[in-house]
Amino acid sequence: MMKKYEFSLRFDVSYYEDDLDFIDDQIYEAGCDDVLIRHGRKAEVLIEFARDGLSAIQVLTEAKSQVLSALPKARLLEAKPDFVGPTDIADFYGISRQRVQVIVQSKLANVHAFTIVGNTQIYRLATVIDELAKHVKQDLDDSVREAAFAAMQLNLEAERAVSL
Repeated sequence: MMKKYEFSLRFDVSYYEDDLDFIDDQIYEAGCDDVLIRHGRKAEVLIEFARDGLSAIQVLTEAKSQVLSALPKARLLEAKPDFVGPTDIADFYGISRQRVQVIVQSKLANVHAFTIVGNTQIYRLATVIDELAKHVKQDLDDSVREAAFAAMQLNLEAERAVSL
């Protein structure tokens, strides 16, 4: 059964300098005519997707391949949803950030933050999603869970490629 997966891919496009129109055109010509492209940070592009597919890993991998075919010198920096803070988690579940903080601090003793940035704990969504389901009544769309695991897999592959 086909599901809709919402995810983002962030790339280093420093090789292409500041030619934003070229980057956008190449991505569009590669078949990514259904995306939102953001140029927020210098030499980076964030591409937001909402695509149908049989599995999240297949959809995310195909999207990554499309972008890299358009921009072969680009490098994947991050696939989302993977790294999330309490606000992101609250948005996924439709609850308050404060409620997420209470649940994490009091009921998820076996879930640890991936890192801490300032005062914000950052988690891998794939590692907290099943634990949170035990404490939050709202069901999370299964496509979000699948996308979180697929994004984590792509990020781990990208980290390994950089360390080689």
